[in-house]
Amino acid sequence: MTTNPRKFSASIIGTMLLLALPLSQVGGQEQERLETKANANVGSAVANLLKRLPQIWSIKRAARKVAGDLKRYPGEVSMPESELIYGWLAELCRYPHRRPGTAEDKAAEEWIAARFREFGLENVALDPVPIQVWTAKKWSLEVEGQTIPSFFVVNTGFTGEQGVDAQMVYVGTGRPGDFEGADVSGKIVVAEVPFPKLPYGALLRLSGAAYTISDPDGWVKLSSSQYLNFVRSNFLGGTTAANAPEGDVYWQSYRRGAKAICLILRDQPSNSNTHYGPYDGIMKPMPGLWIGKYDGLKLREMARQGKSAKLVLAGEIKPGEMRNVWGVLPGKSEEVILVTSHHDSPFQGAVEDGAGAVQVLAQAWAWSRVPAAQRPKTLVFVIDGGHFYGSLGGHTFARVHKDIMKRAQILITLEHLAGKEVSEKDQAYAETGKLAFSVMFTSNQPRVIGSVLKAFEKRPPRTTAAVPFDFFGPAPTSDAAGYVIEAGVPVISWIGCPYYLLDDHDTLDKIEKKELKPVAETVGELIGIYMAN
Repeated sequence: MTTNPRKFSASIIGTMLLLALPLSQVGGQEQERLETKANANVGSAVANLLKRLPQIWSIKRAARKVAGDLKRYPGEVSMPESELIYGWLAELCRYPHRRPGTAEDKAAEEWIAARFREFGLENVALDPVPIQVWTAKKWSLEVEGQTIPSFFVVNTGFTGEQGVDAQMVYVGTGRPGDFEGADVSGKIVVAEVPFPKLPYGALLRLSGAAYTISDPDGWVKLSSSQYLNFVRSNFLGGTTAANAPEGDVYWQSYRRGAKAICLILRDQPSNSNTHYGPYDGIMKPMPGLWIGKYDGLKLREMARQGKSAKLVLAGEIKPGEMRNVWGVLPGKSEEVILVTSHHDSPFQGAVEDGAGAVQVLAQAWAWSRVPAAQRPKTLVFVIDGGHFYGSLGGHTFARVHKDIMKRAQILITLEHLAGKEVSEKDQAYAETGKLAFSVMFTSNQPRVIGSVLKAFEKRPPRTTAAVPFDFFGPAPTSDAAGYVIEAGVPVISWIGCPYYLLDDHDTLDKIEKKELKPVAETVGELIGIYMAN
């Protein structure tokens, strides 16, 4: 039985979504409803989406008609085997991280450029983008002689080797009421950082908000939901002391004179503390450390008791640069199909974003074997830098190469694909046997949506939903954002979202190797449709 979305009013769907929101659980010891304030951004996005449903349904109807008229690429384009793609991935992930501006990321940039040249791309370039390179060298947290496992909050202030000794103060999630009666001046703030939880199964299945859902295995259930751990509800990033909102626990603590801050990853489904965020590229004055969920339970009680702690975060900031790596496969026309990802990663980065980078390589490899006379349009491949520096690489490329952006018929951005889904078991990640859910942020244009529908008919991916590109805001929440914001280019941004993206569990074993070629075939089908139309 197929649900007709027009039979549902926005108010009924909204009620269903509220009922689908699960309870937040910390250590199995206490349950509380997800805080309204903590979910404000996602809740607002969902509310806006529900208001737009009639428009979305209308665009979908038009897209189905367009899809029927679109031609497929008439030639044969053979994608590399999964083993070859995985071999590239292993090479790219041979370092412990690829953080912007580091020697490790520079080596990755040069390796990618060498592959582009090997495949026969023209005008291969490494465009430099100057940045301030923040490097933590030592960090720790001790409470009355007991070491609490921790990890640095990127781009926060350094204490020097001597560290900061001060009494701890617990402020909940840092709402204005949490600070009432709490004197944090000269102290170490301890706070919890919640993540909103999106009931994507109910949202997409009941509302018809997705342009299409490809789910041949039936993995997307009405009950399917996920914490959005790239959305730190009370520490979003992108702000300073001058313009941070009232609910930002970091900046509120700093404004009130705190010496340092410890942030508990309350909703991370493991005890991992290696959270790399917010990665906005903004240098922040107050030192900060991340604490895992279960270690955070202990720290919270210690802070409530007013115990003292010693926090150390030592390192350096120095000028450096990262580079956008790109090259061209000329076609018969100047019209451009732009295929992108990013190369930087906070840790080994097999899924974030080795998986995206090697999918760009797969397309460059495959289409370079097609004679130029059989490529109706020009392909430009970009693997940019600085996703973990406020997506500065994408913004810079779009600003510098305005001629390319003006000729771009479509931007196809590939991130975190073929990653395994994990859940929590015994305070650690456990594989579920499924692929991580992914979305294609798709421009609200019938031709763009139609190309996705056409590609999915022949090469249906697993557990993937195509959704409006502005689902969460004016641009996709992906590395495509810089290109879209700067140039307004039509976009298909395919991105997976497993829980381990921002921590050191993002290792090669998280890749479902056999899925690498099928992913490439779906992308190749999309490119072929744009080649033919």
